[in-house]
Amino acid sequence: MPSGDAEPDAQRYRMEIVAPEDLQGPIRERTLLGRWRLRADYDPDQFDSLFARLPDEVQGLARQQGYFAARVRVTGDASAVRIEVDAGERATVRAVRIELRGGLSTDPSLAAAWQSRWMLPAGAPFFPERWEQAKRSLLETIQSGGFLRARVADSEALIDPQSATADLHVVIESGVRMTFGGLRIGGLERYDRQLVENLRTFREGDPYSFEALVRMQSRLTAVGYFSSATVAPDLDAVARDTELSAVPVLVELREMQSRRVALGAGFSTDHGPRAQIGLDHRNLFGTGWQAESVLIVEGSRQRLFANARSPLSAEARYLGLGSSLDRQDITGERVLRTSTYGGIGQRRVDGDGFLALTHQSENRRLEAAAGSQVERDSRMALVLGYTHTLNRVDSPTEPQRGYTLSGQLSGASQSLGSDRSFIRAYARARRFWPVASDGLFAGGTLVGLAELGVVAAGSREDIPSENLFRTGGAQSLRGYRYQSLGVPEAGAITGGRYLVLGSLEYQHPVTSVVKAAVFYDRGNATDSLAGFSTYAGYGAGARWKTPIGPLMVDLAWGEDSRRPRLHLAVGYGF
Repeated sequence: MPSGDAEPDAQRYRMEIVAPEDLQGPIRERTLLGRWRLRADYDPDQFDSLFARLPDEVQGLARQQGYFAARVRVTGDASAVRIEVDAGERATVRAVRIELRGGLSTDPSLAAAWQSRWMLPAGAPFFPERWEQAKRSLLETIQSGGFLRARVADSEALIDPQSATADLHVVIESGVRMTFGGLRIGGLERYDRQLVENLRTFREGDPYSFEALVRMQSRLTAVGYFSSATVAPDLDAVARDTELSAVPVLVELREMQSRRVALGAGFSTDHGPRAQIGLDHRNLFGTGWQAESVLIVEGSRQRLFANARSPLSAEARYLGLGSSLDRQDITGERVLRTSTYGGIGQRRVDGDGFLALTHQSENRRLEAAAGSQVERDSRMALVLGYTHTLNRVDSPTEPQRGYTLSGQLSGASQSLGSDRSFIRAYARARRFWPVASDGLFAGGTLVGLAELGVVAAGSREDIPSENLFRTGGAQSLRGYRYQSLGVPEAGAITGGRYLVLGSLEYQHPVTSVVKAAVFYDRGNATDSLAGFSTYAGYGAGARWKTPIGPLMVDLAWGEDSRRPRLHLAVGYGF
């Protein structure tokens, strides 16, 4: 039939609907008589056939909404139609019986776990569409757990219109649980197959699990060699060979270029304008080692560093080494430091751990407010430290739920090449809570941040400053200049042995790409807990969605600074 809509005030006939609210829209939009009343190409000769079909159409729509005892009365003529629906009571699920046959029936605990995920339990409203979704979801869950040949052998929904109840019966024929077979890898040109084999999250012969495939795919995309990776079961092979018990795994890869030059520029309120140039090599000397070197020039800081990392082993371990030169001038403290490290790490899907031995050396100069030089010193430490990160958020660029954790434990000994012995512990945690799915705060997100740090030592003297703590700035305590809260020394602000920081922020969507935010931060860094006090910063801001994380603009008031300060940053810095 030809298409074409009439003007809103040019209805071909009126429709009056007396029915529950959840039926009114479908009756207007999904019945033929409802749709044709607004069409410019409506032919009055069609009315009788459309009118005759209307009761059955409305009855069908009522069943789709769970009204199985609905009574429909349609009256009117070619100028006006009245539809009355006495829907009765919506059906609810009275009983559910799920039969699991085949290999799944031999493991009661596994069967019970999957049955517990059934989407349409007793007492729930019954909708035919949801009934089909529940069966499909249960089948997919069972298949993803290794029973790839599982099927719905039988299903029945017995509806009693008089009592408005539904008794559900589903029979799943699971077949045998399959195991993992070998990898079939496509797209490898530069790298050895063993590199991919070492990233497996399962061994041949292990029970099949779709979750393990997802973890392996995440490893492949995060390791830095491939721009894309797909890991999936070879379902065609399963279908072709009914005797096959080990499912082959298909791995399709797209390799990154082995060399890349990266140029960048930006601006932040912490460091001012920034320019950087970097060189990445993803297959150093054909060994699979990855190397990067970067020069970053900012208003208050300049850094040059180079790192190298070995391919992951079968246990997801790697070797790392590197060196850096860092010059910064912040709150009257000018520091030139060098650092060289070597260590061993272990990569996980949701985090990383790294044990390193680092040689730190720095020359420090403090200047008084008038700008005259007042003190110079040099410091050195040989630091053994372990860093662990955990990232369990639903999105790396736009998190709404989950948490991130990072912790560091390190130490140095005066008898082993350090100017002073110390032990340092630091922890940082960020949590995202979705607020409400409806109402005034629908779509909102609550973001919490906590930081704690302590350096156990008789004094902070002779400890390289990167082991001490300061706070303030866009990513810590807003309302204050970057790293401006710490220990006053000779007119400058230097690092202390203790850090405490807490932050709470609420974000509310304004458009699909913009959120408004309000926040409250409190914390401080100090060298002594005696008389220790914290400072607050609070204010409001906006979050713009970008491909690399939210662009965050905040206007904050510092309780101690007694002035507003604008902060600009991109991303959460996990």
